[in-house]
Amino acid sequence: MYEVKLSGSYYDMGLEIGKELKKDKGLLPKFSKENIVKSMEYEKEVRTYAPELLEEIHGISDGSGVDYSVVAAHELSPYRLQPSCLVMAISGDYTRSGSPVLARNHEWIEEDSKYLTLCYTKPQGKLCSLGFTFHWANMSRYGGVNEAGIAISSTSTSFVNSGPGVMFNVAKRWILDNCRTLDEATEFLEKIPKTWGTAYLMIDKNSRIAKVEAHREKTKTTYTDKGFEFVSLRFDSPEMEKYNEQDPQARWAFDMYSARKPFLLKWFRKNKGNIDYEAIMDALKNHENKMCDHDYDGKVHYGICWSWILSPGKDEAAVCVGPPCKNKFRKIRYFESLNG
Repeated sequence: MYEVKLSGSYYDMGLEIGKELKKDKGLLPKFSKENIVKSMEYEKEVRTYAPELLEEIHGISDGSGVDYSVVAAHELSPYRLQPSCLVMAISGDYTRSGSPVLARNHEWIEEDSKYLTLCYTKPQGKLCSLGFTFHWANMSRYGGVNEAGIAISSTSTSFVNSGPGVMFNVAKRWILDNCRTLDEATEFLEKIPKTWGTAYLMIDKNSRIAKVEAHREKTKTTYTDKGFEFVSLRFDSPEMEKYNEQDPQARWAFDMYSARKPFLLKWFRKNKGNIDYEAIMDALKNHENKMCDHDYDGKVHYGICWSWILSPGKDEAAVCVGPPCKNKFRKIRYFESLNG
């Protein structure tokens, strides 16, 4: 696991990242000339909706010596990404501590868990945050929490590329840097052009929960008053379900979702009022209901790459590198790290 502390202008933060990554150029995926050309269409969309992040990419390019177009393809386009995942949000009304919680299982290649990077970020004039990403993807965020008490993550619901737009990993970084309220975050997610189906889940320090089911053709935002929500692999709002079937992996996603949904609903009913980090950890590593699933194709192991649990508005996180059924969670004080 890597930990980086970044502060200053976007370019300066990128320059620092690039210098650190210079010795690991071999980790960067190889892109075809066609993919690099196509990626520039995504770069144009980010230039419209989150232009400051491109300054960071310029810094990464200059610091690492890797061409800007290659770094942009890696950070801004879908040509290296296919994570699936599960995210759940729990109101403080139902936790033992009284604090809201956002938890994530990141499904990907288990061997890549060693590249998990915790980014403690203080952009000049923006919000401080703790974010999660892969080494060699230090501009992107797969989730995190900011000092305003907004915690966010997402799960892919379709890998059908519907055209250039702002990728989910870029959108989450922009939200962590800029949004003080869920309404600001949902407004941003609703207006950006989408690349493939993504279900975002957010909770704030006051236990307000928002789910944003985002597709190029339609985006639906739901604020729940149930005190609990989760997203995993599929859109579940009736008006969004038709977009699930566009993906060739729809049957696999449906089977995973169908196992997880009844388990999580029963788990919440049984434990609400007494939910703590230990209870969440037990749920995240459940095998019987496919919360923690493993597959081997003869070359790599697919499963949970990492897991984390956050309490927005409270300096408390737990992070597990690798599948939670095999590895322990490490406790983190993130505001302490941000200010240290």
